[in-house]
Amino acid sequence: MANEQKRLSGTSILSLPTEVLSEVLARVASSSSTDLFRAKLCCKLLNEVSDADIVYQRVSLAKFELVPWHKNHKVSSFLKKCRQCKNPDALYRKGVVDFFTDKHGDSALECLEEAANSGHADAAYALGIIYIFVGGDELKRKGMSLLSGMKKSGILKGRVKLCRDNLRALLRMI
Repeated sequence: MANEQKRLSGTSILSLPTEVLSEVLARVASSSSTDLFRAKLCCKLLNEVSDADIVYQRVSLAKFELVPWHKNHKVSSFLKKCRQCKNPDALYRKGVVDFFTDKHGDSALECLEEAANSGHADAAYALGIIYIFVGGDELKRKGMSLLSGMKKSGILKGRVKLCRDNLRALLRMI
């Protein structure tokens, strides 16, 4: 009987406010999409809370193929929801794939700009390169400004080579 009272008096994670639960799930999602999907299966409440925009905005896409071999409707709709919620990695991937597969138009550049503006270093690098090699004089200046800003930034200074390597790897996958 004492164990039952102790168990019932404990605080459950499900008793937390929805905003706190969505923040917890967003942090889980930023580390692992697999863990997010497992959390969704735990109970109805976590499944509902995991549909918050903040979760889709932060979810890690590391385990998702850039260009899937087979079309999967669930994956496609998941990635679309990530883009709608302004997930920087989803926007970056969409922008690069669309730009370099002859679907490039304003929408590809808009995706890259949005991702770069949210602090996605790889998107800023890709956008700078695209502006330099494809744009007119004004865009070339903008591209040079983006890249030199990355070099001057204390945080991004060491990331330029990594961004270049990431873009190369991504283009090889396309």
